[in-house]
Amino acid sequence: MKIEKTIILVRHASTSHNENSLWQGRSDYSLNEKGLQQAERLSLHLKNEGFEIIFHSPMKRAKQTAEIIGKHHDAEYRVVENFTEMDVGGFDGKKHQDIFENYPEIYRNWVMDIDTAIPGGESFNDVFERVKPGVEEIMESPGQNILVVGHAMVNRAILGQLLKMSPISARKFRMDNGAFSKILIYDTPHGRYMTVDSWNITSHL
Repeated sequence: MKIEKTIILVRHASTSHNENSLWQGRSDYSLNEKGLQQAERLSLHLKNEGFEIIFHSPMKRAKQTAEIIGKHHDAEYRVVENFTEMDVGGFDGKKHQDIFENYPEIYRNWVMDIDTAIPGGESFNDVFERVKPGVEEIMESPGQNILVVGHAMVNRAILGQLLKMSPISARKFRMDNGAFSKILIYDTPHGRYMTVDSWNITSHL
């Protein structure tokens, strides 16, 4: 089978919020020193991928990660507003432990039910549907080697849309800061066939 597209899906590198175990949704922070180092290491690891198009979230942490990787490639950049990270409402900026201890029922419901949103924010199902136009743009693009830089929740939703998974299943995939995953799309006589070649690779870090 012929590979029609190779998609490398990257979660942005680390920020101060990530390092301090703070929830980070729409808070628009840049990479910290550790994050910049992670992005540099990732860029060297992916420098021979030959990216033609780089899709990324408009948020600073994703944009910076994309630009650091992209310096090794003659690629077109495309900002995808629908790849903005999940809105976590009133939990944005709160410590993980504080949320577990002070809002156990809200947190449990949010984890267990893809249609439950944190007050003032989005549910995972909201994000799953929101990214769909961006995924369609990727699939319709002429590029064969594609980089996508997003966020933890958004990337799970992108994977789910690409593989036509249920939101419940897509949410269960782990993705660390500065990690990358590879998805191969084959052109077959029976149509497109997609497979996950690798997931959440962090050995370069």
